[in-house]
Amino acid sequence: MSGGYPAHLLDYELPPGLIPQQPLPDRDASRLMVVHRAEGIIEHRKFRELPEILEPDDFLVLNDGRVMRSRFRCIRVATGGKVEVLITRLFNDSRAECLTETRGHLVAGDELTLNKETSFVLERPTTEEIPGVVRILHSGIPATEDETRWLLTQGELPLPPYLKEKLNDEERYQTAYAASFGSAAAPTAGLHFALRTFEELRRRGIEWAMLTLHIGTATFLPIRSEEVTEHRLSPEPYAVRPRELRRILGAKLAGRRMLAVGTTSTRVLEGVLGQWRAKLAQRDVADAEKLESLGQEKLRGIFPMEGETDLFILPGYRFRFVDRLLTNFHLPRSTLLALVYAFGGRELIRRAYEEAIQQRYRFYSLGDAMLIL
Repeated sequence: MSGGYPAHLLDYELPPGLIPQQPLPDRDASRLMVVHRAEGIIEHRKFRELPEILEPDDFLVLNDGRVMRSRFRCIRVATGGKVEVLITRLFNDSRAECLTETRGHLVAGDELTLNKETSFVLERPTTEEIPGVVRILHSGIPATEDETRWLLTQGELPLPPYLKEKLNDEERYQTAYAASFGSAAAPTAGLHFALRTFEELRRRGIEWAMLTLHIGTATFLPIRSEEVTEHRLSPEPYAVRPRELRRILGAKLAGRRMLAVGTTSTRVLEGVLGQWRAKLAQRDVADAEKLESLGQEKLRGIFPMEGETDLFILPGYRFRFVDRLLTNFHLPRSTLLALVYAFGGRELIRRAYEEAIQQRYRFYSLGDAMLIL
């Protein structure tokens, strides 16, 4: 978009008591607000009704990222002070992106000890603008990939700060289909899907595919600048398997409506496949049969199946791939709310949020869902 976008346009007041601290007993028991953009109509449904609300020509795309147990409570060797380290992204070596929290002032070179075997050496301190970087050491030497992955199954689950209670069942902060290890937060729109949801979708003839975006600071850090356009997103890694990419593109070529489950799926689809029509036309691919004839390397040459995205979707953005969006109710001044405003229109979404507050919907990660048609 051109011009500025004041951050205060993403503000709203949320009364106390609308942020649940525990999930509902059943994943699909949450409420579902259905927002019809064309008519400006808002419906109040249950999430378990999603399969009957959708139609067979809808095609869902979900993020199968699995949350790391990546919060660690360490001791700063230089002072003995306590430091909390949250690993938000793994790099290819023993290095990792992180957020740190401590009373003191950390500097590059600080060693943060977790236990007798494991410590973190700070390469770049965390600031308000950018996350920090640490090197993970095991027995004093850079940790191997296997040691790092094991470590990130042993820490605390990195719940958002507005969740003050320990979850009774921590697996409920993972989607039922979580598979790809490496996220620092859950793709929360997917938390509502139970196994029976997929059974009902299949019975209705509705198909879906999976991709991966490992959620990091770009997704959950708040917008601190007064102008939203001055906010910068840290890159987050994504991957789309060849079979899933063919199914997604095949559905689009067949004229099916693309329903992104969550803002993270949306950012991958728009960032990687936004120019899908022109790119396929250049290769004379006009239908699913011609798509299948493309070899994997040719397909990879057209659409990068893995990489990073820092796509920041703001009001004024023109969506080129996603037709429908399933999402949760998001925090004020968040990049997620900005994306939802862009997709649904600010006035309609503001009205939907006001109605959600009046109707006492549950907000944020463990809350209810919104379907924008």
